[in-house]
Amino acid sequence: MKKQVILMSLAIAGLLCCILMFVLNGPRAPSLSGGAASLLGTAGAVLFGTCIGTLLQLKRLSRDPDYRQRQKARCDERNQAIRDRAGYLAGLLTLSLLVIAGWSLQSFARLGVPEWVVRLLLGSWVFYLAAFFLLYKWFQRRM
Repeated sequence: MKKQVILMSLAIAGLLCCILMFVLNGPRAPSLSGGAASLLGTAGAVLFGTCIGTLLQLKRLSRDPDYRQRQKARCDERNQAIRDRAGYLAGLLTLSLLVIAGWSLQSFARLGVPEWVVRLLLGSWVFYLAAFFLLYKWFQRRM
């Protein structure tokens, strides 16, 4: 439902962009330059068409029982927990690779790598650990 409201709002904004283009190019209005007017009209038409097309597709899909079942499974708490854990592990792996890169660049200082790059990589690791523990304690208190 929330997605439909957002898409409808964007479609109205696209329609208003198209109308604004015609109003600003009217005989008694200060005209925009040719490029700005065509950009405003094109952006509005693309936004309006894309949103309306997506709304029609959502309406069609909402009647499909298989789609509703897939949506229900996607929003399941177990699947959400699995996605959260996978995201956590991917972030930890990426940050670990950054730390390894920082340490290896620090050991090869004669290659001309600036000191601030190494400190940025190692500082991001320290920030990650601090943020993780602070958020962990905060979530523990809230739940």
